[in-house]
Amino acid sequence: MLSRLRIQQLQWIGAVAVIMVCLMMAGSTIAFSLSDYINYKRGVTEFSRFHTALHAAATISRERGPANSLMGATQEEQPQFTAALKASRAETDKDITELEALFKTEIDQSAEMRSAFAAVKAQLESGRRAVDAVAAMPLSERSGAKIADAIQAMFRAADRAQDYRDVAGRSIIALAPETGAEVMLSSMAGTLRERAGRVGSYVVMMLTSQGQARSHYRVAFESELNRLFEVNVLLKTYAPAALQSQDVAQLLDQVTISYFSGSLPYAQRVAFELNTGHAPTPGEFTAKYVPGMKSTENLRELIEAVALVSLEKVQQKALKAMLVSALLAGMAILVMIGLAYVLRRSLFRPMFAVMRQIDEIAVGNLTTPPRIPHAGREVREMFQRLDLLREQQRFRRHLEMERKSMTEELRRLSETDALTGLLNRRALTDAVEGLLAGQSADFRGIAIIMLDIDHFKSINDRYGHAIGDMVLQRAAQILAPCLRAADLFARYGGEEFIIIMGDVAEASARSTAERLRETLAKTVVSDEHGLTVTASFGVDWQAQCVFQDWEKLAVVADNRLYQAKRNGRNLVCWSDASAEDSAVSASGDGPGGANAA
Repeated sequence: MLSRLRIQQLQWIGAVAVIMVCLMMAGSTIAFSLSDYINYKRGVTEFSRFHTALHAAATISRERGPANSLMGATQEEQPQFTAALKASRAETDKDITELEALFKTEIDQSAEMRSAFAAVKAQLESGRRAVDAVAAMPLSERSGAKIADAIQAMFRAADRAQDYRDVAGRSIIALAPETGAEVMLSSMAGTLRERAGRVGSYVVMMLTSQGQARSHYRVAFESELNRLFEVNVLLKTYAPAALQSQDVAQLLDQVTISYFSGSLPYAQRVAFELNTGHAPTPGEFTAKYVPGMKSTENLRELIEAVALVSLEKVQQKALKAMLVSALLAGMAILVMIGLAYVLRRSLFRPMFAVMRQIDEIAVGNLTTPPRIPHAGREVREMFQRLDLLREQQRFRRHLEMERKSMTEELRRLSETDALTGLLNRRALTDAVEGLLAGQSADFRGIAIIMLDIDHFKSINDRYGHAIGDMVLQRAAQILAPCLRAADLFARYGGEEFIIIMGDVAEASARSTAERLRETLAKTVVSDEHGLTVTASFGVDWQAQCVFQDWEKLAVVADNRLYQAKRNGRNLVCWSDASAEDSAVSASGDGPGGANAA
């Protein structure tokens, strides 16, 4: 059919076809840019909502300050602290009401969101009742145990608030994946403030308690310090680069000065000088400790603000990209129309002249024809413009891949213990769920092994915290090769580790724990100091286990670990029976050998 058409007709058909191709390519580019703009606009909206969830979690944490002061207040101090607590609760209730209104649709439609929000309200009410009950007692009847129970009830309220914050964050990331890094960093900043608050609350518990209870709270205090430092390291490492903000970097330095070099050392002095007779009252401690925490709240607010501004800038860039794409598309179409005209004048008219000359030769006219002018540069220019459009698309795709790579790297870092490279507790929970989901009919059982480095505090005291950190790293490196590829190995907190083995016989779990103990005990962890260490192990095994029960097994294993500690350390304890029946001792006369701390 095409062979029957004249060249001029083919030229117009070709021009129209090329213009249609340009329109489709331009439409694709504009559609891609429009999609980016819509996604980032939605991300800005969703992150603004997430700010409310962060703020609500922060106010619940802040409520502990006046609550702790009131529970330790004298009769003269009570009116002041009562008023402060009332104002703090009013702010908390206002934030919760606002939060419920903003997420009403999700709460109505999602069972997870509904359950998480109900848990926040219920636990907060429970914590407040516990605080009020203690505050109503005469000062002489406010035991340390009662005050500690009330504080821990408020801890649980804060935990539920953070659970809801995380659920809301996941919901927002699902709607707007572009907000992933900003949501994670904002959550980490909120966690930093919460950990700082808990450090202070543990000091209050120690101030109002005696004896073994005080020692227990000191251990919890030290564990909370480790978590606090971990979050701070992550924020200092990734927040300035991810958000590209000098202000964030400067405020992180201010947090270091005002809190980590001010309030925190004060809390540590109070915690370790309780027996000197100069301990402050809970109210006095709180009044001096809390102001230094203000910088952590300012950091959270700044990260949120910078993240929001960053998302808004990206949104504007997406809008500009869409407008540029439309402009380039329009220019491309105009160029093609111009090229059609140039081709008609510079290509096809010369071709018709050649045809006429052929006709003249056919009738015998042999005169020298005029020279046919050269043409074709315009065609090359057209393809150069199309190459420009394709290069723009390649550049945008490259930027998208870099963004996804950064998001994935931040996710990986959020699931990994910064010191040892092992799983952290949050990632462990997700991994256990996957492990238990694969139980088959011939599933042999699940084992949980808890281990704790013996005399670890002595190592820190004798050699310094740098060597202590190296010991933890080397312990992880020594033990990991002794496990199966499918076994889960995580740092559980401080110098404590957890191993979860799926589809394993009870005898194999015990032998594995003993092999780990022997391997660690005979391996030098520091050639420079000739240092070896030992660990105490607790083992629990169960034939079948559901995801909801694995932490109960962990508690049993942890209790057996401390049974091993009590029985002399460098032991594996696998039952609640006597030491002779349940524990295996290392050879030698002491834990870790002659070089142990």
